[in-house]
Amino acid sequence: MDITELYNLLSQPEAENIEFKEAKNQFSILGKDKNNKHNKKSIYGYAVAIGNQGGGFLVLGVGDKIEKNTGRRLIVGTNAIQNIPKAKHDLFNALGKKVEIIEIKTNESKVQIVKIPAYSIGSVFRFYGVPLMRNDEDLIEMDDETLKNILNEKQNDFSAEIILGATIDDLDNTAINKLRENWLNKLKKSNENTTSKIIASCSNEELLDKLGIIEKDKITYTALLLAGKEKSLSRLLSNAEIIFEYRLNSKQTHHDFRAEWRQAFVFTINEIEQAINYRNQRTPFKQGFLELDIWSFNLWSMREAINNAFAHRNYFNHTEPVIIKMSPDGIKIKSPGGLMQGVTIQNILDAEGKWRNRLLMETMQRIGLVERAGIGLDRIFIETIKNGKGMPNFDNTDENYVVLNIPAKIKDLNFVYYLEKIAREKQISFNQVKDFLELENIRDHGISSDKERIMYFCKNNLVEKIGVGRGVKYVLSKHFYEFIEKRSEYTRKKWLNKDEQKQIILNYLKDYKKGKVSDFKQLFQEKELTNQQINRLLKELNDKGVYFEGPQRSKSAYWKIKS
Repeated sequence: MDITELYNLLSQPEAENIEFKEAKNQFSILGKDKNNKHNKKSIYGYAVAIGNQGGGFLVLGVGDKIEKNTGRRLIVGTNAIQNIPKAKHDLFNALGKKVEIIEIKTNESKVQIVKIPAYSIGSVFRFYGVPLMRNDEDLIEMDDETLKNILNEKQNDFSAEIILGATIDDLDNTAINKLRENWLNKLKKSNENTTSKIIASCSNEELLDKLGIIEKDKITYTALLLAGKEKSLSRLLSNAEIIFEYRLNSKQTHHDFRAEWRQAFVFTINEIEQAINYRNQRTPFKQGFLELDIWSFNLWSMREAINNAFAHRNYFNHTEPVIIKMSPDGIKIKSPGGLMQGVTIQNILDAEGKWRNRLLMETMQRIGLVERAGIGLDRIFIETIKNGKGMPNFDNTDENYVVLNIPAKIKDLNFVYYLEKIAREKQISFNQVKDFLELENIRDHGISSDKERIMYFCKNNLVEKIGVGRGVKYVLSKHFYEFIEKRSEYTRKKWLNKDEQKQIILNYLKDYKKGKVSDFKQLFQEKELTNQQINRLLKELNDKGVYFEGPQRSKSAYWKIKS
């Protein structure tokens, strides 16, 4: 973790997986005093609670509130962990998992960050035998339901369970034929001719048996969800419903169109796609020899996002449907059940192989409804950023729902063409989601979290490094801003640091002996510095012999430098 990542962390609100403490002088490591009494509010206690909720950070040496002027917490400094190797050793023995402790020295003071791992599937961390969890500011004993959910994570997959009282007669023959059609299409693409002949000629029961979604005349929830009759779904799994709403204005309360589906998903996904496509808008883009059609909603991304909401939602003990809300601004897909244990918004792109309904997802992959389990979300992020719309997000996601928000409006068409141009000219392939996340973060915020990729981008002249040490930041290269004919924006993005600004003023005074604020302002035309900012720089140059001579606002008054 570097200074940029630290500042980014300090700008975040406290949550289940992040805790901030002043802890200037000391903070108990294992929460045990001389009398063998236990204090939950120790590093061990927070590690147990945060680890049980997916892992995260305990940050020591910072203030509690986010400062309005900086947008982050104040760094107050800490000496809480005086022997880091011993603390790591003790915490490993207590937790059974490695804990990282990072110490960062800033211009303000020293900060210590404890990076806490997530619990192992099917088990919990315990603080001297007690499983803890966060409850606002408190560390409390985990409730029975949460504990049971974690301990039962290794239980049988819900989508693979046999439905009592249901038979193959609860399935729609037309939907089963659609399953067969999808499977044959996928086999054809992979030239599996022998298997194709078998699938084409087998009976419906044999087909379902080969997919592993029935047992004799009994059906699984996967079979019901993919091919169930509407009446059977209403009777056996009524929450297997998807609601679609369209609004011409995303802020209006009423909808302009609404549709509801409770039927075999092999039909539903196509009908939802048609509903989205009917309201899709095309933006033609031509630059040189390149011609692109950028749609508000990339249908592949939409299909994958809906597949994920359908396959990963929690069907057990939840009555809510999947809700899709679409407007010209974007699309929001709300899926019941919340994130799985161990998955957070921060690690969700790396959490491959975590499926709430494994048989359902694997069957969808097998018949070609999804391309490959585990890469769908990556592709959604890539397509959205590559089309110049910015990043999708998971705003409003909580323990009850996962909410995926995908923007539709194009923020920067030139960014789209620039990536296409660079990929073509330099033979660079942008096919990893992290590449696009890095470039988007650099374009918007000037920050990077992947040192290896940033070195690669700098080497290929895609990105430029500005500043040194803790003040380093990044901008898209000069070539990008020349390409979009915004050279002044490049200069503003590059933005001289404060010391460099002071040096420019000093150089001017050494050359001309005196100057007014209006003279200095011309030095920073591309920077758009205000009079107040320039006056502040001049006052801070007092130690360099810079002083103000004459009455305030007088035409004869100047800033000067002692010879």
